[in-house]
Amino acid sequence: MKLAIVGGGASGMAAAIEAAYTDPGAEIIILERLDRVGKKILATGNGRCNYSNINAGINNYYGRNKGFVSYALDEFTVDNTVNFFNRLGVFPKEEKDGKLYPFSEQASAVSDALRNELSRLGIEIMTGFYVTDIKRNKWKFKIEAKDGRNVSADKVIVAGGGCASPVLGSDGSAFDLLNKLGHTITNTAPALVQLKTDPKEVKSLQGIKFTGRVSLIYKDNIISEEQGEVLFTDYGISGPPVFQLSVKAAFKKNLKVALDFMPGYSPKEVYDILESRKDCLGHMTMENYFVGLLNKRIGNLVARKAGIEKLSFKVSELNRQLLWAMTSLIKNYELEITGTKGFQNAQVTAGGALTDEFDSRTMESRIVEGLYGCGEVLDIYGDCGGYNLQWAWSSGRLAGRSAAMKE
Repeated sequence: MKLAIVGGGASGMAAAIEAAYTDPGAEIIILERLDRVGKKILATGNGRCNYSNINAGINNYYGRNKGFVSYALDEFTVDNTVNFFNRLGVFPKEEKDGKLYPFSEQASAVSDALRNELSRLGIEIMTGFYVTDIKRNKWKFKIEAKDGRNVSADKVIVAGGGCASPVLGSDGSAFDLLNKLGHTITNTAPALVQLKTDPKEVKSLQGIKFTGRVSLIYKDNIISEEQGEVLFTDYGISGPPVFQLSVKAAFKKNLKVALDFMPGYSPKEVYDILESRKDCLGHMTMENYFVGLLNKRIGNLVARKAGIEKLSFKVSELNRQLLWAMTSLIKNYELEITGTKGFQNAQVTAGGALTDEFDSRTMESRIVEGLYGCGEVLDIYGDCGGYNLQWAWSSGRLAGRSAAMKE
């Protein structure tokens, strides 16, 4: 049996390794469009590779049918993933919220471990192989590359990723391959990505970080909240809470975010703090009123938005109305979301190949026999924090095992 795997990312390498474990006599080849496999892994977790999460479960995933993930996650669990990488030499390190990293804190450790195992198993890798078409006759698949090369195989696993981070290998071409073979591709959108706002609203705050709460608002209702470090940029906002919320924002328009600069305090408690500061700092002007409480630029913006036009305004002249106006802004500073930073900056793709057209117990196509899909090419995407790589390992290994077992 000859198995061709289109894409040498996380799910593709996992599929190849599991197929070799299942059928040591199989001829397995990875077709990778870049000059080496695993490049996208090197960019994950800020170069540290958050390769799984001990909390991974169905509720961490999205798509038209998120239940599709259940069988793969049950067959190839987080513990299974930890043991798999441990055997390859990657010792785990658990951090906040169940995130798992290599103990060395180097993404290259994960990539190198996988490449070393591919080499040990004798799995062939063809780089610079940009697949443009997959044809199926009665007995074989023919995989054609842009440069004219072609490979024949008995079975094919499409693991070419989505549209996120195209410079790292996933440019949406895998969707085209599956679509040509009769598969339905849902609408797609960037996810785990920075959010854009009106630049004028954040211009004065560019470069500032704060730890607070971010609420995503749709049709006047809070649909999700996250807490952590937020970064103001020239285009909008970034940071882990923003990336997480972008998953819920993927296919919605007319969204807002509300920033809470003091999440540990109720509005009444914030008001009391501001009133106390008026009593203590009455000899000052508003230019220095927030120093020691909020970042000075955030404080100055809050004051202006509350109706204090000049920072020379005396603190002693603050009245109840102004104090409550500033309290409201500190607890609920709203920004309209105008878009995202796009696929170039996204970590994953929301949407993809319709999972109803694949068997969740094997990852085999229900349309083309001997064809499999795994990882980001399918309409499954996860929360920020190692969940998307866990899906890559679980779905890839399930596809590899199933392809190797099928007669």
